[in-house]
Amino acid sequence: MKKIAFVALIALLAACSNNDEEKKMLLGKWQYDPARMSEEFQKTKPSPQEQVALERFVMMYQNDAFIFEEDGSMLVTTPNGATLNGSWDMSPDAKTLFMNLGSQEIPNKITKLTSEELVLAADTTRRSKYTRILKKVEGPAPAATE
Repeated sequence: MKKIAFVALIALLAACSNNDEEKKMLLGKWQYDPARMSEEFQKTKPSPQEQVALERFVMMYQNDAFIFEEDGSMLVTTPNGATLNGSWDMSPDAKTLFMNLGSQEIPNKITKLTSEELVLAADTTRRSKYTRILKKVEGPAPAATE
């Protein structure tokens, strides 16, 4: 029985530290990738109204920057200078990104994470009706274009 408990403990510890590489990939500044989001959305054969809704979403948020810090803090900046402070964490299996920008921790299913791209699944139970695709960026968030 002690051997089983020991093996289970080792497996649990391995699972908890399993996401270190993914957490390191997430660190830094990310922004929505409008072209990739539109490309991915077209695969769902959206109605004209759904296409307009995606375009509005992208126009509103394309220049926001999500900055993930090593200490679990998170900052969201907008081109007009507004900032939101929050926190983030990742599930041990690196399949869920938890973001908290207020009083509620929101789970986001990760479908892909590389050093250059983060793909979060759509969640029709909340506002994220689209697959959200973000790209890693350098430097300050670009100014909004009109």
